[in-house]
Order: sequence, then structure tokens, then C-alpha cells
Amino acid sequence: MAVPGQNPNNPPQDAASEDAEFDRLVAGHQQRIYFFIRSMVFNPEDARDTLQDVNVVLYRKKHTYEHGTNFKAWALAVARFECLSYLSRYKRAQWTSLDTGVLEQLADQAEQKADDVKPWLAALRKCIQLLPDDVQGILDDRYTRLTPLDEVASRRHTSVGAVKQKLFRARRQLRDCITRRIKRENRNR
Repeated sequence: MAVPGQNPNNPPQDAASEDAEFDRLVAGHQQRIYFFIRSMVFNPEDARDTLQDVNVVLYRKKHTYEHGTNFKAWALAVARFECLSYLSRYKRAQWTSLDTGVLEQLADQAEQKADDVKPWLAALRKCIQLLPDDVQGILDDRYTRLTPLDEVASRRHTSVGAVKQKLFRARRQLRDCITRRIKRENRNR
């Protein structure tokens, strides 16, 4: 319903500031939502696609979000339904015996773990710095720049097998380092 004397094409400042706040909340929660999705959707490409689907739904349903309430809970609920939808489609295509109850349990665990992202990422950054420079470069090429293995190998004048071996060792070292740091951090709490 139009407000007398107000141009319907120029919404009040409150609506504009709510839109800006919503945009900020969506952008600020992308990483947490992605990690939630990634813990349920095993293929990274499918997880990125699901994140885009979640973003579309968030904006489509933004009128249902009450500003000032818990955005993370609302966004993760949307993500949960999108993941369950993805897993149901995947189940039809791939898995014949995956129970919906198992999917719900997986979603519950994923939501609990979504908050554990910040300490894990901080530990990852510190652990990467402990790796030799050449290994850091390989990790950066492969996982940040998404450079194909054969190109990473060519740049370093080595074989694809040697790059795979370095990546395997680096992932194992990072996993062990992160686990130690998180355990140490939890003991110090």
C-alpha cells in the first residue's frame, strides 16, 4: 500500500538501510554457510553451486527475515533445506539406501560444526606458514588459483606425480598441525 506523498519508486531510507544491512549479513556469512554446506555436500563444485542456490533463496525470501534477529540461524536453516534438497536429488541419482533420517542427522552435525570455522582457519593460516616456501607456492597454485596439476608441475619443472606427492604430504602435515593447535587451544580455554 502506498504511503500518501511518498514516491513508490523511492523507498524510505529505512528500507534502503535494511537492504544494505541484509547485503552485509549475507556477505559476512558466506564462509560459514559454505563450510556448513561443504560438511554435507561432499563435492566442492556441488557445494559452490549449492551456496549459489542458497544465496538465491536468501534474497528471494529476504522479506521473511526479521532484522535484528539471528541471521546465522535463519541462513543456515535455508542452507539446510537446500542441502537436503541436493542430497535427495543426489540420492535418487547415486544412492539408493540413504535414509532421510541420516540426512537430517548429518545436517544437525554440520550446523554445530559451522561455528568451528574461525579457529580452524586461523590454525590453517599459521600451519601453512610453517611449510617450506616451495610447498606453500604449490598449495597456492593448486587451491587458491585452481591451477591444473600438469601446469603446476610444468612451472616447477617436475612431474605430476611429484606434485601429487608434495600435496599429499602437505595436506597430512596441515591436518596434523591444525589438529594439534585446536587441541592445544581447547585445553587452554
